[in-house]
Order: sequence, then C-alpha cells, then structure tokens
Amino acid sequence: MDAYEVLESLTFGAVDSESEDELDRLFVRTGDFDKFLRKNIWLVLGAKGTGKSALFELFSKFESTARGLSGEALNDVVIATGTGFGDLSEITTEDIQGLKESNENFDHDRLWRLYIAVKAGLALKNGRDIPTGPLKELLVSNNERRDYRIGPLLKDLWRQTIGDPPEKISIKGISVDARKKKRQLDVIALLQDINSVLASQGQVLWLLFDKVDEIWSDNKAERKKSLSRLIEVVMYVRRTFPAIQPKILLRTDIWQELDFTNKDHLTDKCIELNWTRKQLSDLLVKRAIQSELVREWASSRVPQVENCLFENWTSEERSKVLESIFPATAYPGEREAAIMDWIAERVKDGRGTVLPRDAINIANYAAEFQRSETPESENPTLISRDAIRRAFTKASEVRCNSFFAEFPELREHFRRFATQTKADFSREELLNLMKGLKPRNDELLERLYEIGVVRPDTGRVLTASSYQIPRLYRSGLGLTIRGRP
Repeated sequence: MDAYEVLESLTFGAVDSESEDELDRLFVRTGDFDKFLRKNIWLVLGAKGTGKSALFELFSKFESTARGLSGEALNDVVIATGTGFGDLSEITTEDIQGLKESNENFDHDRLWRLYIAVKAGLALKNGRDIPTGPLKELLVSNNERRDYRIGPLLKDLWRQTIGDPPEKISIKGISVDARKKKRQLDVIALLQDINSVLASQGQVLWLLFDKVDEIWSDNKAERKKSLSRLIEVVMYVRRTFPAIQPKILLRTDIWQELDFTNKDHLTDKCIELNWTRKQLSDLLVKRAIQSELVREWASSRVPQVENCLFENWTSEERSKVLESIFPATAYPGEREAAIMDWIAERVKDGRGTVLPRDAINIANYAAEFQRSETPESENPTLISRDAIRRAFTKASEVRCNSFFAEFPELREHFRRFATQTKADFSREELLNLMKGLKPRNDELLERLYEIGVVRPDTGRVLTASSYQIPRLYRSGLGLTIRGRP
C-alpha cells in the first residue's frame, strides 16, 4: 500500500467528546467504566482530559451503546442528564443571579433540590401512568413547551415553591392560575412522587451531572459554595429518595476546594479516573483504525486482525498493529523506552494521572507533522521518530496555553518558569521563584499540585522537600533544559 495515501487518512479523532460524532465507536472500556456502574458510586473525579465528558456523552448521547457495554447493570435504570454538553442555558449563572437578587429566601440547597426534582420529573414524561399529584402537575404544565431549557421553567417553579405564588404563571403560552391550586408546589412532595413512581415500577433514575464546574466560572467563591451545596443535596436525595440517584462528574482540583460536612465519608462513593499504558495504547489504535485505509494497512501487516472486531484482538495483535503505526521507540537505540511507555510518561501530570486527551493530541500532531515531510520508503511505520518528538513539544505548548486561559490567577506564576534550566526545585527555590505573587507559600504549593503542575517528592505536597515539573509541562512553560524533553 501507498504509505503516504494511508497517512492522509490517519486521524485519532477529536479530543473533546462533545464534538466527536462517533464516540460510541471510539470509546474504550476501562476498569473505571465498570466501577461507574456500581450502585454505591456516584462521584467521578478526574483531571481535565481524563475522560469524564466522554463517559457522560456515552450515556447521554449513545445510550444504546452504553447499555450494550453494561450487560444487565442498567436493566432497571432510567438515564437522565443534568447540566451538560457545555450548554449552561439549562441553568445559567444569570438565571441563578436573578433568583438571588429577586428573592430574599434564596439559597443553593433549595436551588439544587428544585433543579434535581424538575430534571428527574421531566425524565419520566413518556409512556408512564402518573397518578394525580405534584409530578403530574409538573408534566402537564410542561406538556406543550417547545423550549426544554430549564432556566425559564425554573424561575416560575421557584416562585411557586419558595416565594409568594403570583396570580398567574405563564410558561411559553400556558397560563397556570396558582390561586386555584390553593397551595404552593412542594419540592419534597414532587421528589416523593417521582420516587414512588420509579419504585412501583422497580426502577431507579440516574441523573448525570457534567460540567457543573462551569457554573459561576467567574466567581470561584460562589462556585465553591454552590458545588459544595450540590454535593450535600445529592447525599440527601440519595438517602431520602433511593430511587433517585444523581451521579456527578467533577474535576479533581475543584473537588479539592470544596468544603462541607462529612466530606471524608464519600471515599467509598467515589472513583478517580486514570489510564494505564495498555489502555492508552488501545485508545490510539482503536481510533486510528476507524479509517478504512489505516485498517487495511494494519491488516496487511497483521493478517489475523482482518475482518475481526478490535475487541476480539489479542494483546499481541494490538501491539503489532501499534508497531505498524508508531515507531518502536522515540529515539534510536536498543535500551530506549518502548513508544507507549515514552508517551505515557509524557502525558502524566504531577498527581501521577495519565491524560488520554494529551496522548490524542500527540498522535494527531505527529500525523500532521509526518504529512508535511517527504515520505521515506524505508520507514516501516506511518509515523517517524522525529514526528512524534516534535508532536510532544507542540502538545506541551497546547496544554500550557489552555492553563494560561483556565487559571488566570496563576498566569504570572506559570510565566516565572520560563527560561529556568532545570525541572527540579527545592521548596525554598520554588517559593523564592514565585516571591511577590499570590497565592503564595502553602496555598500556592497545594494549588499547583491540585492542577498537576508540580510533583512532590513525597506523597504529601506540604511536607515535600522538593518538587518536579512533569515532562508534560516543561516545553510549554518555557523551561530550557539540556537533553531530551
């Protein structure tokens, strides 16, 4: 086959799950997927780029695939979604701010209870015999709505639930006379109704939350308060209404910031996403062979995989296909690390978390660089050593640029690393380097560790004597270190 023609079709897909139309074909099942299915697990933590949104998207947009992968675990589970897809028109900061300003009884607990009740209630709208009660009232009032964003409906229900009921409530042309009902809508009664309907049919409802960290993104103190209350409300709902089971996917660094009672009691309710070298390899290979030409290329070198599902390939077959795409090592020499060990080490952050998003970036950039070079007929792989090394440098820069935008309060701290000639710093050296900036001292060390920019020499960041900048960030931060990146 013509390697250049195959290379033209080589892609490893999008790094953001929301824009990946074929996520169901690209998804790699890991041990964390099986843990997510457990009844007691409802908090999923992970650094940015570990696959939280991919998990959310699989269950929300490709439910049939998720159910196929789950066996019998989802037989009696109704799946609904909370804030997700990056579209916070469902419940915007603007909506919440308006409620805060217009109602002196506002608090985040009431807001989240109401939000969960409405989202769970609307998930039961089809094909069910709903008895007269709060749930039926909610579904009737929402029956003719064409705009299913929760924001407008939330405001009206809030007024009924917490504030004084107005004479009339208009919901997209539907006029509801609150006085005729002779009572306010009761959120607890609504949750009881939903729980009873589900229990009577032997079902539970999973309400999946993703991207809740984007609420109050410009006000971290309010975000901390809001998300802390969300966790507490979820604990209350799951305990009091066992058929309603919210599950939250949250960034690890934001989880570390939250303060609430009995936070340590959630250890057995939580999983933290991570990837092994083998899983990373499977991810890249599975994405590459979505191209028919790349699959033909792989089959011509590993005939056993022809007309065989990827999931049925042996470990040896997967390794051989990987070797037909990537060079065996990033540098020539007998004692060099195998290519996936080399990549895994370079997409690992300071917390030891392997980040598949950055591995996908490296692979895509490598293919891009390779296409710009003159093909070498003697090259046995699609991607050369030089292309993979150049790709890593670019991936580091992209990762750090995203951090400049995401953590503006640390932007000047990041800039202080530029031109540093080493990656290891003693505690005193690191704090002196950041002198005059805020946050500082222990708060700074904790913050840098939470987002994965430093790796302490001990398990505890505050008692460490030295800190290392992981390879993932060195080029992007501008460190000028002799030798290999």
